[in-house]
Amino acid sequence: MAAHLLRTPGTRLLVLGRTPEDAAHALPGLRERGEVRYARADVTDEHQVRAAVEAAAGAWGVPLTSVLHLAGTLVERPVGDLDTTTWRRALEAKVRGAWTLHRLTADHPHVSFVTFSSVNGFFGGAMNAAYAAANAYLDALAEYRRSLGLPAQSLAWSMWRDRGLSRGYGLTSLTEARGYRLLDAPAALRSFDFARTLDEPHLLIGADRTAPWVGSHVVAPVRRTRRLAARVGLEDGTDLGALYRAAAAGARAADLSDDAWTLRSAGSTGVRPDQPGTQEDLRRLEGRLAQVWREVLNRDRVGLDDNFFDLGGNSLLLVTAQSAVNRAFGSELSVVDLFAHPTVRDLARHLAATGAGPVADVEAASRPESGDDLDRAREQARRQRAARARRSARQGKDRGHV
Repeated sequence: MAAHLLRTPGTRLLVLGRTPEDAAHALPGLRERGEVRYARADVTDEHQVRAAVEAAAGAWGVPLTSVLHLAGTLVERPVGDLDTTTWRRALEAKVRGAWTLHRLTADHPHVSFVTFSSVNGFFGGAMNAAYAAANAYLDALAEYRRSLGLPAQSLAWSMWRDRGLSRGYGLTSLTEARGYRLLDAPAALRSFDFARTLDEPHLLIGADRTAPWVGSHVVAPVRRTRRLAARVGLEDGTDLGALYRAAAAGARAADLSDDAWTLRSAGSTGVRPDQPGTQEDLRRLEGRLAQVWREVLNRDRVGLDDNFFDLGGNSLLLVTAQSAVNRAFGSELSVVDLFAHPTVRDLARHLAATGAGPVADVEAASRPESGDDLDRAREQARRQRAARARRSARQGKDRGHV
């Protein structure tokens, strides 16, 4: 981003960070591109930030004209596990940092003010409650500044590919299935330039409106993308479009009404040699899991390779699914396990590797428990404990053979 800003002739860039200057490895390359000053300062400390800005203005002989706030901290854990210290650490850079910069520019209505937010601030996110809250604050601050007659824009990004907080992130395919596009740097920078031409206080960048989760939040028509259509034929005159339409019609004519047939038609490659259980065990797991998902997602049919989020799942339903699966199989899966194994096939193999098996009626397991169901819950818990004990015994017997 710094290199991109320096492409504009006459730009003088002040970079603030907590890294010592001699450890800021990008600085030499940036200084080859233009005028760059680096000041070691904590963005949450108003005195440090103000001193750095005044020093730069004095050295260059020009006032501050723009603020771009990119600092942030990602804390991934269930909201119930967040104590006061963790909340403070998660919110400090974005919330206190943005407020510091707001105070710095509150008397300067001609200074542009841009914060980098996240789509999590709007959509939320499993295991990311604190991060979502911090970004929601940035979005609200932009609206607040606009109400004061001050410039402000909060750009809520999906994910920059292998940049910043997303560097080394291993669940990118699930992120895209959720409807959050991975933006490489050139695409993100073009989006940034375009967003800056729009007079909007809050923009979502990289959200795929065709994905079920994102599309469910679209309440008004959006600008249609123009479509290019082409007819392609073979040398013998065969129309490929006609071939495709015939094949599609044949697929639609197939009898897909039987859920069991749907699961079988999707195919099962069996279990790997290093996985416990048999192919029949795996099919039973897949069938029961599909039944749980149909209940949780209110779907008539679920295929082995259907992604939980493509079927309309969200972070709240993910927690519901976690509870239902654990009750049905006597397992102890976390939300992260379900997030990392978002299809029936993947999750069944993961359960098989743990030795889990169906121990309760899935329809009952997928319904929330109530006070009237105490006896049933107790009986279910007893069966789960018995199932875990049987698995432990089997594992101990297997180890004895080794």
